[in-house]
Amino acid sequence: MLLSDITQTPAFMVESSMLQHEYDQIVAKMKALSTEVIPVIDQGCWAGVFQLFSSSFPSGKEMGLWFQDTPFFYEDTEIIDIKLPVKSSLVGVVDKNNKFIGIAETGKIVEQKRVIWTKYKEVYEQHKHLDAVIDSAYDGILITDALGVVTRVNPAMSRFSGILENRFIGRHLTELFSQGVFKEPSITWKALQEKREVIGLQRYPTGQEHIVSAVPIIDEFGKVQGSVATVRDMTELARLREELNFVQKRSQEYQLEILKLRKQVLSDEVIAVSPKMVSVFDLAGRVADFDSTVLILGESGVGKEVLANFIHKNSRRSKGPFVKINCGALPADLLESELFGYEAGAFTGASRSGKKGLFEAAEGGMIFLDEIGEMSTSLQVKVLRVLQEQEFTRVGGVEPLQVNCRIIAATHRNLQERIQLGLFREDLYYRLYVVPIHIPPLRERHEDIPAMIQYFLNRYNQKHGIQKVIDSQVIHALKNYSWPGNVRQLSNLIERLVVTIFEPTILLHHLPEDVMTFEGPLARTVYHPAMPKGNSEVAIAASNSEMIEITESDTYNAFNILERDLIIESLSRYGSIRKVGQALGVSHTTVIKKMKKYGITR
Repeated sequence: MLLSDITQTPAFMVESSMLQHEYDQIVAKMKALSTEVIPVIDQGCWAGVFQLFSSSFPSGKEMGLWFQDTPFFYEDTEIIDIKLPVKSSLVGVVDKNNKFIGIAETGKIVEQKRVIWTKYKEVYEQHKHLDAVIDSAYDGILITDALGVVTRVNPAMSRFSGILENRFIGRHLTELFSQGVFKEPSITWKALQEKREVIGLQRYPTGQEHIVSAVPIIDEFGKVQGSVATVRDMTELARLREELNFVQKRSQEYQLEILKLRKQVLSDEVIAVSPKMVSVFDLAGRVADFDSTVLILGESGVGKEVLANFIHKNSRRSKGPFVKINCGALPADLLESELFGYEAGAFTGASRSGKKGLFEAAEGGMIFLDEIGEMSTSLQVKVLRVLQEQEFTRVGGVEPLQVNCRIIAATHRNLQERIQLGLFREDLYYRLYVVPIHIPPLRERHEDIPAMIQYFLNRYNQKHGIQKVIDSQVIHALKNYSWPGNVRQLSNLIERLVVTIFEPTILLHHLPEDVMTFEGPLARTVYHPAMPKGNSEVAIAASNSEMIEITESDTYNAFNILERDLIIESLSRYGSIRKVGQALGVSHTTVIKKMKKYGITR
């Protein structure tokens, strides 16, 4: 900052010749202006200051003194260069011809010097920090001025090029090329000339080839102020590329694992581990954001409402209401009034003010029509109108009402069969059958069962304030059960086990008998905690004829399977029938009888 920036024009100044002849008038005017110091001028040049004193004399009369040695400074003097203190509260400011142009208060000079010094320290610290950053950078850095003269390089640049820093500083980029420091024309010089970023390869006396990225520094007025070039070692880049390829490969593997885990538990209630269910929720996720009608098909208890809720949560209507109704739970007349509402006095017992229906309640959101296959054909006509015209009429009303909601329907029925029986309208079927999604029964997706067991166990542990665990053999047995009631049956069973079993661990023998009865061929093994562990080294097998007799039975008690496998494993471990009997706590003749029963031979 220059002194001219704080120079002021004085309110009153006097010629030196006036001090003798007009002394009283000068003092009077200074008192009127409430000023104690004024500049003195001699033929347009600085001549010091005239200062008024009042308390230094017994008479109390003001006394003025002329200080001719009060300094002056040129207007282009840097404030930071002015030496203080001075005796006077102001100094003179003159031009290059020593002509007086104004005054500067010494207090302001001191204040500005303090501000400048504070800023200088800040800039100095920033400069030190920037130097540290540049010097510690792994990439080589080269900085030039607007003319292409190198002003700074970092140690990495010297290391890559094999050239000491002092051979760079003060040299022009073209000069470095002519001296062989650059084996090709300077990329940085090209960036300065073309005023754009330039990237290319540059070779140095070390013989190594490096990638150079040069960028011109352009101010807000479009003027080039310099350039910055970063240099990266190609050898290091190749190593980093190999590492990147490795990391990308691992990242893809992790992403696949994460995707798999996400698909296993898509939300609080959605579990999809099996390929079939992953496909179901993939399709649901794709159509969620569109207002197309979705028809969810599947047996009772497979999770049709859960899928409908998943579609709502992942749609653009997720902030709107999600209204649900079971069309098979209400009589036709009551279902009509619930869906479409009614006007005042529409029927006996109707509210005097009328009532909004669920379609109105679902405005801006979704309505889930569960078990739509149970709906009467008369109501199906009104639902068809909603799908076609997006309007309906209340019970007892005459004015059509517009509706803006998405419809998701579900049923466990075979609608095509019901169409043949005249119980479902074909036109409504095709209106609903825009995006059909079939949820497979639980018996067709056993891979989902372990995750569902854990989910329901956590839910009911939390609900009832207890902490039960399930033995892995129980999970294995449940995984192989046919589950005619699907997910609903599994949920109810887990809650029953949690609240009725006293022990902290749910074991195989805690399962109810209906679950322990398997349907179909018995081509699997049931384990029990009492079963001895170990690899079989003795060849033990059931005869083919007797095995066929067992596997052809329609149903077979799992405890018989457990007993048979327990004897097989015990024979494998202990070797003799007598030792097996001792281990199991029965006589050896009992063991022999059981072996004959199950067709076990040694």
